[in-house]
Amino acid sequence: MGGSSGGGGAPTSTTTNTSNLPEYARPYFERMMGRAEEASNTEYTPYKGQRIAGFTGDTNQGFGITRDVANQGTPGVNAGMGMTQQAGNAGFNAGNYQSNAIQQDAFGQQQANQYMSPYMENVIERQKASALRDYNEGRPARETQAINAGAFGGYRDAIQQGVAQRGLANRMNDIDASGRQQAFANAQQQFNADRQASIGAQTTTEQQRLQAAQYGLAGANLGMQAGAQMGSLNAQAQGLRLAQAQALSGQGTAQQNLEQRGYDLAQQDFINQRDDERNKISYMSNILRGVPVTPNTVTSNYANPNPFNSIAGLSIAGIGAARGV
Repeated sequence: MGGSSGGGGAPTSTTTNTSNLPEYARPYFERMMGRAEEASNTEYTPYKGQRIAGFTGDTNQGFGITRDVANQGTPGVNAGMGMTQQAGNAGFNAGNYQSNAIQQDAFGQQQANQYMSPYMENVIERQKASALRDYNEGRPARETQAINAGAFGGYRDAIQQGVAQRGLANRMNDIDASGRQQAFANAQQQFNADRQASIGAQTTTEQQRLQAAQYGLAGANLGMQAGAQMGSLNAQAQGLRLAQAQALSGQGTAQQNLEQRGYDLAQQDFINQRDDERNKISYMSNILRGVPVTPNTVTSNYANPNPFNSIAGLSIAGIGAARGV
């Protein structure tokens, strides 16, 4: 660095740093740069092999089973629910069993008239006719007795005829009352027999109805159990089919993964082969980065010229030249 008088400019300095490769490393750098330039101009080569493994037959079969199960729905479960509902309705109806009261009428005149023999009047009339015939047949004997007693046509005869007529009337009444009483008793006896038979028949009917209701409840219980079991078995069957589909899908996925690993390995091998030159250049570059380089520093000092000093110098030089002439 230097200075000048006479109004010159301030001195100026410039420092320049330079680095020089060692001579032994220069050829390596130059060759590497050439190779790098050539590699950078190389066109991209795409991988044309298969990259994604497709579904295997087991996987597709598992998909098909799953789809079939889904499309099939739950017919067995629905049938089981229908059977259970039907059995429940039957059990509800059987559980509403109510016994019917034994219906029997009391014995009265209407029942008596219904059960009396239709020939009862004929029998009574015949008995009355027999009594009247006996009365008429006994009349000559009574008159003969009155004649022999000298009372025929008299007061005593009238009394005897009255007694005979009263006897006839009493006999007629007895025949009528006895016949009707007998007919009434027979009617009542027959009514009671029919009544007992009707009570027995109705009792048997109620027992059969009760037994049928019990059978209905038992059948409904069995139906509900069968419906529940049917639905459960159908659900288990579907579960087994889905488990089979899952097993097939798992096996197919394992095969697909193995095949995919082969495709990935093939692609990686292709990339390694394609980028082999670039990888080598990068490797060489990393090595050369460790080569020591010694820096050189150069400093230059200079001063800016004063334009007035230059003009004055030129003027003095001009005068001197003029004088020499």
